[in-house]
Amino acid sequence: MKKIVLPAVCMAVVFGLGYLLKLAFALPTTTLATALAADAGAGTRFELADGASFTGRGKIDVGGEIIVIERIKEDGIRVTKGSELAARANFFKVMERGANGTTAKAHAAGTSVKATGTLFFPENNATYGDAVDRLFYIILWITGIAFVLTEGFFLYILIAFWAKPGQRAQYSHGNHKLELIWTAVPALILVALAIIQSGMWTEMKMNQPDAKAPGVVQIQVAAMQYNWFFRYAGNDNQFGTADDIATMTMRAPVGRKIALTIRSRDTLHSFFLPNFRLKQDAVPGLAVPAWFEAIRTGTYQIMCAELCGLGHTSMGADLIVLPSAEFDEWAKTTSEESAGANDGVDRPDWHGQNMWWWWDSVPTQSGFVGIHQPR
Repeated sequence: MKKIVLPAVCMAVVFGLGYLLKLAFALPTTTLATALAADAGAGTRFELADGASFTGRGKIDVGGEIIVIERIKEDGIRVTKGSELAARANFFKVMERGANGTTAKAHAAGTSVKATGTLFFPENNATYGDAVDRLFYIILWITGIAFVLTEGFFLYILIAFWAKPGQRAQYSHGNHKLELIWTAVPALILVALAIIQSGMWTEMKMNQPDAKAPGVVQIQVAAMQYNWFFRYAGNDNQFGTADDIATMTMRAPVGRKIALTIRSRDTLHSFFLPNFRLKQDAVPGLAVPAWFEAIRTGTYQIMCAELCGLGHTSMGADLIVLPSAEFDEWAKTTSEESAGANDGVDRPDWHGQNMWWWWDSVPTQSGFVGIHQPR
């Protein structure tokens, strides 16, 4: 009986610790400290009872309505530093009401508030995002089960074979069959994972969209301590001309492929779109392709996921996903404005840092040479 009870107790302890870990990483929940009227639009300021664990910009579920929010300082400007977060953890403003097709309605103080997304990820907005999430959770289950079994067995060995007075230790040279099993099983699991993820990896990395295909939007992404810069070809569909659109806020149409070319002007950066499951290093000397396709409109964070210097944590930008027709109108109008402002100017410098002069002048080696195939 003891041989059964002791392993069961050890396993129960490990499961209990795992459950406590799950609670520690559970999606944050709180309540409204101030009421929100049904007609409270973008820019409305409000307070959460406990907002420290919520993201600085993203979506929350307030009484069934999805609201896009942003953490702000007293002057209404976005919080970007940890010291600012400590001082203004509970203060936000509304960026969008009734997102994800929900209905804007009045919410009284005390209404429940919870984060959207999953335990480990924010809400997915990419066509290939669900495949990425599935692979992650498959690996999580495999490693979680292995963790429970190995730690439970470890506790059992620790307790069952505790040193006792008068008892001598026994030497064991090992068991070849067991060693073959616990070597072969992980190897087979890794092979299975490689097969499972091959289609997803091919779609994300190898099959880059043809930038010249109808409907595909080309965007050049430049990284430099500590900002992201974006450029569109403009109405003439040619980069490096007066009607180029240069901006520090990325815009993209919903339901169309976005072809990115990513470069770094100084050091290693990493272009990270958490809601799109896209993370691609920006490497000096390389022009690296990437792509995504949004499945819904909204405003999303662009982050740097590579430690790039003292200002790394403040290196962010916004991606605004628009309806396709609205994006086309924005691109057409903005390109016309650029053409008028830069008429007669040789290689216009939009940002005062010669960013696009540098892009057009410094040669690079293309990333993924000989691998990615336009589709």
